[in-house]
Amino acid sequence: MVLTPEQKHANKRNKMIETAAEYQLGSYARRFVASCLQQVIRAEAGADPRPFVTAVVNGELTQVARSSGFCACVTCGTVLPWKNSSATHGRLDSGHFLASRRMSILFEESGINPQCVSCNQHLSGNQGCYTTWMRFMYGQDEIDRLRKLKNTTVQFTREELVDMRLAYQARLETAIKLMESPQ
Repeated sequence: MVLTPEQKHANKRNKMIETAAEYQLGSYARRFVASCLQQVIRAEAGADPRPFVTAVVNGELTQVARSSGFCACVTCGTVLPWKNSSATHGRLDSGHFLASRRMSILFEESGINPQCVSCNQHLSGNQGCYTTWMRFMYGQDEIDRLRKLKNTTVQFTREELVDMRLAYQARLETAIKLMESPQ
């Protein structure tokens, strides 16, 4: 029997819900859903067709040159491949503007952006530069909204987390296809 695309999707979703049941909600959210979103953030930035993107370099907002498949660290301007597959390049993370693993901001996309490992991990997010970038890109109202949201409690069901993961996987596939297609 040949399954329709809808049936295949339903089967995949049901299997993912079974897998999610093997984990605590927070563990599943961080291990599977957040990591998928972080890939999406980098892949969509890498698929961005613009040859220049805004980043903070030496404390100043500037335009950084990049090509398809590459992202600029928003807090220092270092350009790296979106996918960390090569030992010859530095690593790229998806840095969170607000350092927290709280569910309330874990999936807030405006607060997750490409950052090199040096800025994200060794400089604890390079907060001064990140704030400058966020203020320019999103405005003070969004910064205030994220800070307020950080102090709230949000809970997701397994089904919601699985649906989020499926949506992120679809976005990831789309971004990869965009990078692979001739410009």
